[in-house]
Amino acid sequence: DNGKIPNPIGLLTSDEYVLAGSGNSYLDVGIAYWTMSPFYSDSMAYVLDVGSDGSLAGGGVIYADGVRPVINLRSDVALSGSGTSTNPFKVAGT
Repeated sequence: DNGKIPNPIGLLTSDEYVLAGSGNSYLDVGIAYWTMSPFYSDSMAYVLDVGSDGSLAGGGVIYADGVRPVINLRSDVALSGSGTSTNPFKVAGT
């Protein structure tokens, strides 16, 4: 949190990606991007990435196009939509 906005913004975790629907959600945009979730393999530390096909993987050198920032909302915030790419979540009043 850099103090310039009232709510912290972070990077997506692999758990959040799975809870949002994995390969069938608004988070799947056809490009690869990193998550902030660690991945350990062959005595090396990596981060998990979301592939352009919606797969969740990790290990090796990841050539991703970027990251997906997330904002965590309070449980009492009213939302509409189902979270799919054709019907994304929307915060009430927007």
